[in-house]
Amino acid sequence: MKTTLALGLLLFCFSALAETRLVHTAPGTTFQQLAEITGTEGGDDFGLSVAVSGNTLVVGAPLASNDCDNCGAAYVYTAANGDWTNLTQVATLTPPSGQTGFGNAVAINGDTIVIGDDGVEGAVAYVYVNPSGNATATAVLTTSVETGDVIASIAIQGGTIVLGMPFAIPEGRAEGAAFVYVEPSTGWANMTESAKLISTDENTDFGYSVSISNRNIAVGAPEVAIDGVEQGAAYLFVEPAGGWNGTWGPTTEFEASNGTRKAVIGTSVSVSGDTVAVGAPDEAEGSAVNEGAIYIFTEPTSGWPKTMTETAELTASNAKAGSQLGYSVALSGRTLIAGAPFEDSQQGLVYVFSEPASGWQGAETQVVSAPDGAANEIIGYSVSLGGEVIVAGGPGWPHGSLSENGAAYVFGKTQ
Repeated sequence: MKTTLALGLLLFCFSALAETRLVHTAPGTTFQQLAEITGTEGGDDFGLSVAVSGNTLVVGAPLASNDCDNCGAAYVYTAANGDWTNLTQVATLTPPSGQTGFGNAVAINGDTIVIGDDGVEGAVAYVYVNPSGNATATAVLTTSVETGDVIASIAIQGGTIVLGMPFAIPEGRAEGAAFVYVEPSTGWANMTESAKLISTDENTDFGYSVSISNRNIAVGAPEVAIDGVEQGAAYLFVEPAGGWNGTWGPTTEFEASNGTRKAVIGTSVSVSGDTVAVGAPDEAEGSAVNEGAIYIFTEPTSGWPKTMTETAELTASNAKAGSQLGYSVALSGRTLIAGAPFEDSQQGLVYVFSEPASGWQGAETQVVSAPDGAANEIIGYSVSLGGEVIVAGGPGWPHGSLSENGAAYVFGKTQ
């Protein structure tokens, strides 16, 4: 399970930086740091969750203190005319519940933002449309079943939102679930789920991670046992012809052909088109224990089968024990980014993989780090990819100071 850290901020500063460490860079294309968002007070978990879409960035801080102590918040920033060196904070979103947990998971698509709130009994999510200032929610999303008070992950595309709740009890047993919400024709309003997605196994942490692309929803379950060995797995759900309604089991179960015990496969998932990336941060590569790996699953020409092993496995070229590559992943088209937050004395790095014409294979094309990175800042704990912009959360920044404020780093593409 992800560890909640006592980190964060109340006030923010912005800096545009050009320097970053680049390794194994693909010819002609690199990512460089464009901005860093930091704070001045600690204990907020700022950067524990991040999401980017278009020119808008959302950063979650689930222990922030604004209207109440440690209730959590989410901060919204925009890049002026697409210039990520020029960021403006446009909204501060806070929970109406007055309890801790708001902002543990965030998502954005266009002008619609979704924030999870674990502080409410049963857990809820709030939908904000084009928020500004201290905005109130447009809609509240609830569930029809017991959820265990944890929203571990959120995904949104267009008018569809997915909430991952690994402790939900949808069928009277503790197996986890993902809840799908479809926007009404009149716009977002308070509602319960349109559909429930479930696994066929018990006690799997199903819903720990979720992702959506077109008609496909991917769900991670990092405690699934495969042939009696607890390795973890992920699942794909293809939208039924009649739309998202009712209760559905998976179309495909994704398993690693070489998964090791406690690899926690499915800690992170990301789907883009016909490809699914699944993070396995505790996977062992040779003698490198907990180095981590990312498994790629690409839809066969015959369509998605009932079960499937990976099309490719991606690992770091400089594999190090304890790095936990794949703790977070984001896939868009032919670009994949993966956080390794515990690499380099837990400073954290972000790995960039680019799909060659021959298909996914090999090691990273680039490694990105923060110029001011230091031990225990866990950069890459959260990542998001929007267009040609990478955002990485480092909730331990700056470790060793009186206040670990947390940070979010923005990296952009150059030629």
